[in-house]
Amino acid sequence: MKHHPSNKLLKAYADGSIDACNGLTLAAHVETCSHCHSKIEEFEAQASQVLVEQDVEVDFDQDEMESMFNDIISLDKPSAITKVKPAVKIAVNGKEFFLPKSLHNVSSRLSDWKSYGGKVYTAHLDIGEQERVSLLYITGGVQVPQHTHKGVETTLVLHGSFSDEEGQYSAGDFTVADASTKHAPRTEDGQDCLCLTVLSDPMVFTQGVARIFNMFGRGLYP
Repeated sequence: MKHHPSNKLLKAYADGSIDACNGLTLAAHVETCSHCHSKIEEFEAQASQVLVEQDVEVDFDQDEMESMFNDIISLDKPSAITKVKPAVKIAVNGKEFFLPKSLHNVSSRLSDWKSYGGKVYTAHLDIGEQERVSLLYITGGVQVPQHTHKGVETTLVLHGSFSDEEGQYSAGDFTVADASTKHAPRTEDGQDCLCLTVLSDPMVFTQGVARIFNMFGRGLYP
């Protein structure tokens, strides 16, 4: 794993200011990345220290304090047996994959898979946000037409690998592309790839016949 979220994103995740879409993607990355998990713990500790140093005083009267304490001790005790949620699998192109734990609660919102020539498959994950969150599956030996982005594209590799003009990306890698990026992601023969992607705006194709999609005004969401 060579590609990680920026410290800015990790800090936003730690203090709770990150947006829902990137928060979902980053949570999936942290499940398998001890480096970023440690960085988040550092940022959380720093935020806690700031609160301690501020020494904020809250003005509660005695009755309010007693009421809050009663509410706390009246909470239901946790069950002695914690049920382990079963792993969630998805199927695409005759293959099955386990989803990261952070996607389990939203997996029921995954749309049907859409196929482009039987080589590229996408399924939209509706989490109620404006950004387009999708699972993207690319079969082996395929190159996506070169494109750039009106906004920002965040990609987390869940399985396999792909490469582009910037480098190689394998399972767990987290990468961000924007309008300064022109790339043509591709997979090697015999190596498929499954990614979680977030697009704030559509792709804009920059080469070849695919540029015809730009004529429809807003580019293309895969």
